[in-house]
Amino acid sequence: MISKPIRGSNTLGALIYLYGPGEANEHTDPHIVASWDGFVLDPGRDPSATLEQLRDALDLHVVRYRAKREFKQHVYHRPVRAASTDRILTDEEWGDIARRVMAAAGIAPDGDEDGCRWVAVRHADDHIHILATMIRADLTQAEIWGDQFRVEDELTKIERQYGLKDLSDTRTREYRDAIPKRAKGSELRKAQRLGREGTDRDLLRTAVRQALAGAADEEEFTTRLARRACSSACAGHRPAT
Repeated sequence: MISKPIRGSNTLGALIYLYGPGEANEHTDPHIVASWDGFVLDPGRDPSATLEQLRDALDLHVVRYRAKREFKQHVYHRPVRAASTDRILTDEEWGDIARRVMAAAGIAPDGDEDGCRWVAVRHADDHIHILATMIRADLTQAEIWGDQFRVEDELTKIERQYGLKDLSDTRTREYRDAIPKRAKGSELRKAQRLGREGTDRDLLRTAVRQALAGAADEEEFTTRLARRACSSACAGHRPAT
């Protein structure tokens, strides 16, 4: 199984994506297979439930926390996808996987009554999306440092237990490929010569990260990134004062 976290700041926007048709109409019958309490209303199956109601439920502790202090990146979105050759898992099996992933990530540790609120939405036979908000019931931020390592270890156990394809080597390779490359001397000298706070790759990495934060879908991400690129280009051509 493959899974990587995505951070954001728009709970409703993320839910609209999860319950929408997808980028290529790949979302079929989106519905909740597990949640923080097991009783949350599902807009995918309950006609009386709305995305706004689900947003309010997920954001309950976030709203209380923000009454005293700022916290922007409160959304924790983690897709979990099985290998194409794996058997089709049941909703109950996906629900168990979601609970184990949330516990491993530090979002909702086993036996922790103050854990964060989350839901797992199944889109198709081979994957789910887990959406959580990062404020616990005791109004503290979730401690998730090192979450990817712990989740990958748990996914390896899940693969063995459910008889799924072992993708541990793939997860390790993808993680290594995602590690930012260090800037070279020529890049550092160029940034210093132009009076920039970072190299071109640093600025691009920051722009991508900021554009991704809160984007509900690929179209919004692309728009945000293009807008930032335009702003940077215009700023770079302003006459010196």
